[in-house]
Amino acid sequence: MRFSILTAAVAIPTLGSIANAQVSEQCVGSGVCYRLNIPESTAQTGSGDIYFSLSGPTTYSWIALGQGSNGMSNANVFVVYTDGNGNVTLSPRHSRGRTMPTYDSNIDAELLSGSGVQNGVMTANVRCGNCQSWQSSGSMDFTASSGGWIHARASGNALGSTNAQQPIRQHDTHGQFTWNFAPAVGGATANPFEDTTLTVGPAATTESGSGINTAAVLWCHGIFASVAFVLLFPLGGILIRLGNFPNLIWVHAGLQLFAWILFVTAFGLGLYYGIIDNYMSEAHPIIGIVLVAMMLFQPLFGWFHHRRFVQTGARSAVTYGHIWIGRIAILLGMINGGLGMQLSGVDTTYIIAYSVFAGFMGAVYIGAIVYGEMMRKRKHTASNRIDEILNDKERTNVRRSSVGP
Repeated sequence: MRFSILTAAVAIPTLGSIANAQVSEQCVGSGVCYRLNIPESTAQTGSGDIYFSLSGPTTYSWIALGQGSNGMSNANVFVVYTDGNGNVTLSPRHSRGRTMPTYDSNIDAELLSGSGVQNGVMTANVRCGNCQSWQSSGSMDFTASSGGWIHARASGNALGSTNAQQPIRQHDTHGQFTWNFAPAVGGATANPFEDTTLTVGPAATTESGSGINTAAVLWCHGIFASVAFVLLFPLGGILIRLGNFPNLIWVHAGLQLFAWILFVTAFGLGLYYGIIDNYMSEAHPIIGIVLVAMMLFQPLFGWFHHRRFVQTGARSAVTYGHIWIGRIAILLGMINGGLGMQLSGVDTTYIIAYSVFAGFMGAVYIGAIVYGEMMRKRKHTASNRIDEILNDKERTNVRRSSVGP
């Protein structure tokens, strides 16, 4: 929804202000602020127009304000970004949860005059005619004393798009807050942000929820876990089956231990992100918890297995536990990585690249397991034959010695 001259003309007040408009302001840091005005009639009936404003530096790719008390779950979201022509684009969207909010044409929202880009700041003055309710039974009571809101922003290059359905990358910073409606109620103007008689309440500064750079946390989580499960864990398994060089066992152990450290670090980052963003009921973090339970003692099992094998030259119960836990966890971890990428809403290009590489490494890993087991059985069969030959020779010599000269 692009700001235009026609929109500005329609938005110019024709009746003037019946009463002084009141505007409440919330600033969430880094120059990003939101303003809200609830006309007296809307505050009395609970339905009708409301007015809000979003402003922030153009160093952000986009900024957003949303209605809802459950984070991104069933939220009414308004995303703003530059249109490439000195103005801004308003994109009203519906958020179902942990995916990119989608454009919702049923939201009655328009840009008002005063919107645009000036001195490195993008501003969107918005009128919403049906923000008291939205998809999936979402609602906000403007007769109440307060309401739950969310905010988000993403650093990066300007989108420069007039497309209200423009794909956006995941936010860097986000949070939620409770907006006290009392300072925002008053007036009956068609554009309170250009009303010279408006009263702006003291700005409330808030950065509740997650003010940290959650995108960096998520990227580190994804990179560490991917390197562990798609590269290092399977590489260590492949080498121990196909490799034949000095100190092979220590190379295997070193790779697996480093991958284990990366995975545990990734799990910690993912757990933190999942808790603060309420993701823990999703399949990806649940499988992650299962994986860490499986892999937690793998280094210890590996040490016991090696010690026992050196002593006996044969596999033990610990050996089979170590081997099969590792095999199942590696393949499950590869699959869970794909689930995580879908959950985070990354670009399809990354998902395809990950899937191709993970599929290749998974195939090579399974092939190495099959080949290694086949060679082990051949060696075992050959060893048994040698033992049989030696036993036959020994029995023959015993019979000859018993007959005598």
